[in-house]
Amino acid sequence: MARLLPGLKLVAVTDGNLGSNINPPAGLLYAGVFRDLTVICAAELGEIRPGDLRPGWLAEGAGRRVILHSMHSVSDFLGFAAWGADGTLERALCLSPGDGIVEDRGDRLPFERAYWAGRHPVEDDDEPYPLPFHPLDLGEDALAALCGFVIEGMPLAGMPDQGRVPLAGFRLGVPQMTLQRSHGRPIVQPSAIDVDSQVRRLGDGLDYLIVDVGGQNYLQAAIGGRYDIPAGVFWVERREGSPDLHFRCEVDTLEEVTEIYRGYLNDQDGWGDRHWEQIWL
Repeated sequence: MARLLPGLKLVAVTDGNLGSNINPPAGLLYAGVFRDLTVICAAELGEIRPGDLRPGWLAEGAGRRVILHSMHSVSDFLGFAAWGADGTLERALCLSPGDGIVEDRGDRLPFERAYWAGRHPVEDDDEPYPLPFHPLDLGEDALAALCGFVIEGMPLAGMPDQGRVPLAGFRLGVPQMTLQRSHGRPIVQPSAIDVDSQVRRLGDGLDYLIVDVGGQNYLQAAIGGRYDIPAGVFWVERREGSPDLHFRCEVDTLEEVTEIYRGYLNDQDGWGDRHWEQIWL
């Protein structure tokens, strides 16, 4: 957990289990490390698009197959994905009746085919369901096929008793750093891998990115062509505790933006040999 959330204080709480703590509230996290298997249950994985999984968490599974499974019964949200041992995405799907099909990458897996073929329609007398099947029904089959257990469906022979799968519990301290993005949930206590990979998404899925260390101290960058920023450049701004200590520089390449962020993470420097203009917002 210290590797996944570097610098964040973690306090051990009473152990839980996969049956009772698979969907912990914000501020709690449950994890189990077994032979050839690591399980993580966290609030930030609820209603998460596979493409938004923090890279540092994915990197923790290097050399092993990684499975993401996220469902929410209130919004009928489903997101699941599988990556191979070499980090290659094998399959990712994310959909809900409110947003439709958000991600659909890779070859559809065997347990999906009957759903896409229309053999599991949603029976609704009031109005047509906006999807050809119910996401939570597919989600249970995905959980069974990818993880070997179910939450609400009838367990099959050989499936484990989730109440007997122990998980260590942790209370998360107040984050010292938050990574905010133009799209996707904020990432609390991001690793250097998380920040570096998200910076490289600027202009390719992200419009802006903010590293907030609290107390009006932050570093932010945005792409040109939006927010009154000239096209073809990036604006990088940092605030040093108050509105009268707000500075901006303009750089031409994403590599320069990456260099600034790396310096900021290393020692709160990141100024570099650039012209920073003081501005008032």
